[in-house]
Amino acid sequence: MEGTRQRRIGSTPSDLENQEGDKVKAQEGKPVSTIILQIALGIFVVLLLYLILAPSPIDPQPILHEYKLPYFDGVLAPNTKLQEAAKLLEGKIAGPESITADRNGNIYTGLADGRIVKITKSGHLREIARTGHNLPTCGTYKSEPDCGRPLGIRFDRDEVNLIVCDAYYGLLQVNPDTGEIKTLVSAKVGMDGHPFGFTNDLVVSSENMVYFTDSSWKWNRRDNRYAVIEGTGQGRLMSYNLKTGEKATLMSGLYFANGIELSPDEDFVVVCETSAARIIRYFIKGEKTGIYDLFVENLPGLPDNIRRRKEGGYWLGLAGIRKWPFSLLDFLGPYPTIRKIITKVISQESIIKMVPKYGLLLRLDENGDVLESFHDPSGTVINGVSEVHEDEDEKALYLGSYHANFIAKLRL
Repeated sequence: MEGTRQRRIGSTPSDLENQEGDKVKAQEGKPVSTIILQIALGIFVVLLLYLILAPSPIDPQPILHEYKLPYFDGVLAPNTKLQEAAKLLEGKIAGPESITADRNGNIYTGLADGRIVKITKSGHLREIARTGHNLPTCGTYKSEPDCGRPLGIRFDRDEVNLIVCDAYYGLLQVNPDTGEIKTLVSAKVGMDGHPFGFTNDLVVSSENMVYFTDSSWKWNRRDNRYAVIEGTGQGRLMSYNLKTGEKATLMSGLYFANGIELSPDEDFVVVCETSAARIIRYFIKGEKTGIYDLFVENLPGLPDNIRRRKEGGYWLGLAGIRKWPFSLLDFLGPYPTIRKIITKVISQESIIKMVPKYGLLLRLDENGDVLESFHDPSGTVINGVSEVHEDEDEKALYLGSYHANFIAKLRL
């Protein structure tokens, strides 16, 4: 019929409204699981980009071991000997890492707040000196570089002055009677144009020659977990002549150079490489002067300080254990990328919580073979041994630990 209008599809308002309605219905019908998946995928992409692009605090290299993890059997069989130790001055001191004694049996040690203290035979505690500033926040992570952190401590040959390695201030001489501190080698000056990053332990020879370690030129003490996880050779062995002031770098490239001790004949020193779980021997006298070799390898833990036994051989404290079938540090060794990622997303304190609590002390013979082991498998009394001081008269061992709030005393 004339005048009849043809309706074209989609040309009327009602058709447009229906189309918009269909779109809304389609959106409203979108599964919630799909939305959640899209959000999760977006978060994953952002996190992945962060893990790839964000800088890591460490620059590790692959660490490959050719040996199996030690079995805890034979002389390494677990026991509870360390749990028999008594806790001295519990709650009154923090972090007594290294221990030495005068001829009267009084003990000297350095603490986490920068103090060097004397502990008399009667148990009286007296402050001798402070290596850094006296601040209300001393003993905390933030203030450690300012307050100082005295670590290795020994008397000189004549037992007149204490020689101290402070992690931040370098090699120091301390008068135990007056508290006067003399800087022998400043950490800022260091050796051969390279400042010290982490001055750690020392030993004094009968000729008043000091042999001491710098754990890392890159990392300081409060970031020591990064130094261990990174696993690169940034440590040094050095010497300082107390009579002439002459100083020298003997070795570099050590893997977290830590505890050090002289041989009975003083013809070599043994140096603990913590992150490599081994001890090296460096000859300082005789035909082999300047030569080094392996003294002990594949230790059942990370070696801290080493001290001579009165009857021969050595006492070795371990900061953490390595045992079959699993060690986190060994497992991550071949994978530097994973180690980088871990340090991007996990704090140092969280990392250390992943390490099982365990106390372990070894008695070694003069060749470095293990003769006896002392354990605290749960770490409830002793969690990590930094150093041992042997009191021959009392037939007892005084044990230091960098994170304990006491000195342990273990009767033999």
